[in-house]
Amino acid sequence: MEQPKILVVDDNEQVRTSLRAVLEVSQFRVTTAASVSEALHFIDTERFDVLLSDLHMPGAGDGFTVVSAMRHSNPKAV
Repeated sequence: MEQPKILVVDDNEQVRTSLRAVLEVSQFRVTTAASVSEALHFIDTERFDVLLSDLHMPGAGDGFTVVSAMRHSNPKAV
């Protein structure tokens, strides 16, 4: 069985790095995004099983924008 693929979205580099390290030790495949626009690009071009997103990020959009895009792209993602 293939390991779940997780998208981690957070504007804080330390949060992204820490979550990636912890999740990869547990054999998850992890992609990180530092902004809403970067996350939306990944959601448009890849398929993820799980989304972990900061809800309050600077710039255009917020975590709710990312969640909405993920729900539209892959309704079975958690």
